[in-house]
Amino acid sequence: MQKDELLELAGNENFISGIYNYCDRWCERCPFTSRCFLYATEQADPELDDPEVRDINNDKFWRKLESIFRSTAELITEWAAETGVDLNSVDVSEEMAEHDRKLEEAEQNELSQAAHAYAISVEEWFGAEMPAEENFHSDVRDASRDDEDEIGIQDALSIIRWYQFFIAVKLVRALTGGEEMVEEDAEDENEDLSFDFLGDLELEDDDDFDADEVLARTARMDANGSAKVALVGIDRSIGAWRTLQISLPEKSEAIKPMLIGLDALRSGVEARFPHARDFIRPGLDEPYNNSVS
Repeated sequence: MQKDELLELAGNENFISGIYNYCDRWCERCPFTSRCFLYATEQADPELDDPEVRDINNDKFWRKLESIFRSTAELITEWAAETGVDLNSVDVSEEMAEHDRKLEEAEQNELSQAAHAYAISVEEWFGAEMPAEENFHSDVRDASRDDEDEIGIQDALSIIRWYQFFIAVKLVRALTGGEEMVEEDAEDENEDLSFDFLGDLELEDDDDFDADEVLARTARMDANGSAKVALVGIDRSIGAWRTLQISLPEKSEAIKPMLIGLDALRSGVEARFPHARDFIRPGLDEPYNNSVS
């Protein structure tokens, strides 16, 4: 996508700012695609219809990623010039080293390790119990559903597979940005858990603007938001496993460890991020919306 096309899309006031930061990226099942800037950019790029472009092991994938980087770099350079920022004078070596340190700690955290172990367990379970999970006959699938509102075996399998690795990725992000939350009284229980506070900042008096506090609060917000999305994935995975357990009673015992492990992970995430479920995701958790993605 060209720079001017990207700018034109970004000017669409119908988009919900930041909605894609805390969704589960399951666009096919999301009712908010018409209000998502990221989805619009993907749909506007015909090259993304090529399966090879979406294959991380294909050269086309990396060429496409490079082209996206170039167009984005041009925009960043222009924006920096408009605000008087000299990008060549910025030394980010210390910041990058600190980011790498936080990432390493997050990946070694017991929650991240547990989520990674779950993902591996899922792979092993499917290999042993469901080597051809995509080939369920319709009569078996329909027999497991009492009404149209219930999910079937195929739905449950899709949900488990979708969130298999997703949970660990979101937990690493939450743990990377949530370092400040371990400090005593770092998070006010009455703190508004939405990014609305950014629009309410009084910038008229620079003396009243505490940049460090804004950055710390933003980090806490992102950590809570990422943890909430991980919890959404855990909740839905638990529901999907339970559906399989009911629909395929012969596999009930083999499914028990998956449910126990996920519930332990859920408890751990809620203990580490006690306010995560209160986080208000842009668009997805707004009062006027009854849908959750």
